Amino acid sequence: MLTYRNTFENIKTINCNFPIEDQFYVNDNGDEAIVADGITRDPVGISDFNLISFEEFIKKYPRPSGGEIAAKTIVDTFKNSKGTLKNRLIECNNEVRKINAKYIKKCDYLENDYYGAVASCVKLESNTLHYAFICDCGVIIYDKFGNIKFKTADEKELLSDPYINKIGIPWNLKEARIIVRRDYRNNPNNIKDNKCVSYGALTGEEEAINFIRTGKVKLLPSDIVVLYSDGFVNFLDDKKFINLLLNFDKEHFEKYVNEKTKECYDKYGKEKTIIVLKDVIKC
Repeated sequence: MLTYRNTFENIKTINCNFPIEDQFYVNDNGDEAIVADGITRDPVGISDFNLISFEEFIKKYPRPSGGEIAAKTIVDTFKNSKGTLKNRLIECNNEVRKINAKYIKKCDYLENDYYGAVASCVKLESNTLHYAFICDCGVIIYDKFGNIKFKTADEKELLSDPYINKIGIPWNLKEARIIVRRDYRNNPNNIKDNKCVSYGALTGEEEAINFIRTGKVKLLPSDIVVLYSDGFVNFLDDKKFINLLLNFDKEHFEKYVNEKTKECYDKYGKEKTIIVLKDVIKC
């Protein structure tokens, strides 16, 4: 079995002592894995982002970051828990709740927003891959020809973003961030056009449980399983990226990811984590 895992830092925050808010874990057997992506925090003391440069945003960013703390808590809890993947993510959420009880006395959805993270995880049993995820961390499976056999859905992109984009208030303003975090995150009662248009995150809120998705997929010996945080989304259907997965070589793979990272910041340059599992079942 081949197991590869790595977090590639945001190219704009390298050498800035910026928190690593992506976390991951793969067990020794390679049959359990998780990726967690901490929720970005507001900078300390600034509610209108129009008033600061990116450099000032980085300088004022909280250290330690609640997103980093939440992601580490989720990974550590998953590592030490048992049961179904959904129950383990519920346990992760409960542990995040304890952190928020300690650090967030009153949530304002801004500087004092709940600590939280999104996550995807898998467990292999025989030739069946069990998966669970919340929001935009995902799982994708490629067959031996590089075709996408299975991919989890990004419910925020599919369901929430079309309505969030109609709010009409720029994200730089605190009013927009309050609306999104209060009304669209972990809110099963946010119904528009006869469907729930909220997204989930492991913030410790009990309502997060409604947004944990689970399932299972039968694997063939040649299938490649990939867990990823949202920073890798634009790589997933890239032909060279897929070819490098099929013919995996760590040096060549990382070289290509780093090249793409410099090509376009908005598509490829942000923090991103990947776990690659090959030859996970025997012929």
